[in-house]
Amino acid sequence: MSLRRFIQDKLTSEQISFIDKGVVSGGSTVFINSKSDFPTSVAGVITLEENKTYIVTTSVDLLGDKLVAGGVVNLFGTSSETSSLTSTGLGVGVPLLTSVYTIVLESITFKDVDTCIDIDGNTNLVALDWENVNFSNIPNVGTLNSCDNFIFETGAFLSSQGLVFTGTIGTIGISNSLFVGIGSAGNIIELDASCVITRRFRIVYSSIVAFGSSVAVDVDVSATIPTEAFILDTVNFSGGGTYLGGLDETSNDSLFVNCVGIQNTAVNGQLYMQGNATATTIGSTSTFVKVAGTTTASADNSKISHSNNRLTIDAVISRKYLIQCHLSFISGNNNVCEFGFYDSQLGTIRTPSRTKSTANGSGRAENVSFACVISGEVGDYLEIWCANNSATTSITVTEMNFLITEIK
Repeated sequence: MSLRRFIQDKLTSEQISFIDKGVVSGGSTVFINSKSDFPTSVAGVITLEENKTYIVTTSVDLLGDKLVAGGVVNLFGTSSETSSLTSTGLGVGVPLLTSVYTIVLESITFKDVDTCIDIDGNTNLVALDWENVNFSNIPNVGTLNSCDNFIFETGAFLSSQGLVFTGTIGTIGISNSLFVGIGSAGNIIELDASCVITRRFRIVYSSIVAFGSSVAVDVDVSATIPTEAFILDTVNFSGGGTYLGGLDETSNDSLFVNCVGIQNTAVNGQLYMQGNATATTIGSTSTFVKVAGTTTASADNSKISHSNNRLTIDAVISRKYLIQCHLSFISGNNNVCEFGFYDSQLGTIRTPSRTKSTANGSGRAENVSFACVISGEVGDYLEIWCANNSATTSITVTEMNFLITEIK
């Protein structure tokens, strides 16, 4: 893309002040061919003027100086492949770019400094929309402290890590981006103890490479995130390091879908009995009672808890579930016995699940199956109940397999 076309796409006709030879600045737009095209440094600080758009046209070294936004500014390059900023000699821990205002970054690479950014939105309302922005060879990308939203699209961390979110942030939205850490101890992306997400944290259609001692995404246990608002959708984790710290798919804050390298979010539960000898006492005919016996929970249960013959939904948001049960039982010869799901929401047996089975001449019936579809939310529980419609003879459910599966 030509520089003229780039400017026409980015700026209004009133903002364009363009001279082909030398790319001279004018009006609200400043073109940067070298450090000298920025405002004059004062005590190592270059202050970007309020309401200005700075367009970096090549690789520029600030030679130990740093940038401080004097107001809302735009900082663009012509391409993240050809436009870059660094500052040789900038001190360890000194950010290359500091702002307490909204700053828009686009089509530019920051590289070869210890610390890159320090954005603080506690004084002014800050919204950060960054597109085609790369951070290259930076061990501490920096801190974003409070903003209305942070949107990062089609960007990259290349041998870089240490982006820390703190304070109150509405939305963190990252998409179509690549993150490759440096392998040393630390986090590529971190939500610290003081971070409060009011809407969502979302990474979609992206890849994160964490190797060595690096952690891909770390969430401090004290960070605040709304229910199922920590969203990872179609994210590929690789590198063999630690991919998630402090929060995983078992948390009610998490919603992981189609990701590679981590467990995706699921809500499912299973309990079973094998060779049970505990009889269920029948006090009167055709009256349902809870099936007796000691059940075992599946090791793969997720967001559903277990107690004897009870599965309780722990997922906060309401979902639809398929519930299924398969069992065998012993009762009186030729007794007609009935089974079904007790639903705590209804306080009774779910009618569609009620299934009758007749014991044979030896009092046994096998492979009894029944199922139902429900809507459930946190605290709702289900149990297997039975009734003898022929007599008050007890029923012993010898084998039972009970499952709850989320319906997508």
